[in-house]
Amino acid sequence: MPLEIKNVSRLFEGSKKETLKNISFTVNDGEFICIAGPSGCGKSTLLNIIAGLDRPTGGKLCLNGTEITGPGADRVVMFQEHALYPWLNVIENVKFGMKLAGLSKNEQEARAERYLKMVRLWDFRNYRIHEISGGMRQRTALARSLCLDSPLLLMDEPFSALDKQTINKLRSDLECIWEETGKTVLFVTHSVEEAVFLADRIVVLSDHPGCVKEIFSVDLPRPRVIDSAEFLAIRHKILSCVEREVEKVAEKEYDYR
Repeated sequence: MPLEIKNVSRLFEGSKKETLKNISFTVNDGEFICIAGPSGCGKSTLLNIIAGLDRPTGGKLCLNGTEITGPGADRVVMFQEHALYPWLNVIENVKFGMKLAGLSKNEQEARAERYLKMVRLWDFRNYRIHEISGGMRQRTALARSLCLDSPLLLMDEPFSALDKQTINKLRSDLECIWEETGKTVLFVTHSVEEAVFLADRIVVLSDHPGCVKEIFSVDLPRPRVIDSAEFLAIRHKILSCVEREVEKVAEKEYDYR
C-alpha cells in the first residue's frame, strides 16, 4: 500500500508564508520512514495531513491509489501524549477503539491479548492508568494503535517526554514490533539518533517553509548499535544537515549578519 505525497503545501489562514511547500516523496509498503528537521518546520503538520486530520492547500496525497481526503481506517495515529482514559484500565483502553470500530467481543479479546503480550503488558492488563509508569502508558497507547490493524502507523514524537533509558527500550521494542507486524511506519522525531536507529529512510525538512531538504537512506544491519563507527558516521552526516537548518532559523529570528 504505497503512500504518495505529491507537491503538498499548507498555508494557514492569516500567515504570509506557507508552513509546507511542495513536499513530495513516496513511502513503500513496510518501510519505516522518519521525518526530521528543526522545530517549526511542519513535521507534525505533514503527519496530520497524511492522517486526514488536516487538508493541504496545494498538492495531494494518495494511499494505494486513492486520494486522502479525510481520516480512514487504513491509517492510525499515535501522538506524543498517550491520551489514555484514566477511568479505564489498561486492557479497556486498548479495546476502546475496537469497540468504536464495531469489532466483536471475541475479536477485541484476541487482538488485545496479542498486542498487550507483544508490548509486554499482558500481566498489567487490569492495572489503572495511574498505576503504571510513563513508558508503560506509551506501550499501552501503542498496543491500542496496533489493535486497529491499520497498515499505516503514524507516530508523532511518541517517546519525547520520557527519560533516556525508557526511550532506548521503547525504540528497541518498536523495531521488533515493526518487523513482526510488517506495518508501514511514518515517525516524526527531533532526535537524529532515534531516526538513524529506526528508519530505512530519513526525510529531512527545511524550515520556513518546510520543504524536503534531503532524503537519507540508512543501510545499516539491524539491530543497530548506536556507538558503532558506521552508525555515528551516518548520524553526523544527518545531524549536520539538520543543524544547518537550525542555524538558518536562528539567523532569521535574531537578524544575525
